[in-house]
Amino acid sequence: MAVINNDYDQSPRILIVEDEPFIAENLQEMLGIFGYEQTEIANSANQAIKAIKASLPDLILLDVKIKGDQDGIELGGIIHEQYKVPFVYITSYSDKETVNRAKHTRPLGFIVKPFTKDDVYAAIEVALFNKQRIAASSGISNISTLNPTTYSNDSIFIKKKTLLEKVKYSDLMWIEADGNHITLHAIKDRSYTVRKSLKEITDKLPKDKFLRVHKSFVVQVDAVTAIDTNHVHLEDKKIPIGRSYYNAFTATLNTISAS
Repeated sequence: MAVINNDYDQSPRILIVEDEPFIAENLQEMLGIFGYEQTEIANSANQAIKAIKASLPDLILLDVKIKGDQDGIELGGIIHEQYKVPFVYITSYSDKETVNRAKHTRPLGFIVKPFTKDDVYAAIEVALFNKQRIAASSGISNISTLNPTTYSNDSIFIKKKTLLEKVKYSDLMWIEADGNHITLHAIKDRSYTVRKSLKEITDKLPKDKFLRVHKSFVVQVDAVTAIDTNHVHLEDKKIPIGRSYYNAFTATLNTISAS
């Protein structure tokens, strides 16, 4: 069965996140049969995030019960919040509690084990179709059209009454959510409070410069001076880092061990 997909100039990139080697290799073989040649396997949340950062996939097949500090649903939440890559869950668990947890991370579908080739093919085709449909309905063809001002310069303009004040990304240290209000903290003790959601603000910022480290905090990556298991340090300022964000954040960093 060969796949012909007119919405892509080449075979879509698909990442398989599965910690059982036999299942991962079986899935990869199936994808090859379908004509999806650009595939990669990750067996943990850390590996998956590194793969996403290295080469943004078009779709992720994500096992619900991967081993490690984060299960697949926690990773799904990070992928949805920080990377905006569509994914389909693979699961042996279809109980109410698992489904309720999973659905809040906005997957594009579920593949229930044990699965057949037809199950996998249908889930992928529907997910890729819905991805294209959502992009088309939003008028989005690529990242530059998603938010052209964000990706074409080095600043954001913040409106204060009748004045639009320019704030360089490099001057913006961290962003804090408090209910329906967001405060943007910049150098020289400048701060700006706006009535927006944290997602609305982060959608306007370049994803390679700002990362969410807590449900209520986003930091500018270049401003980070140290990290421990509970905090991100911005010189003297400590920003809390959530457990589900710690591995995702540290996986993006170049690290070495010192004695």
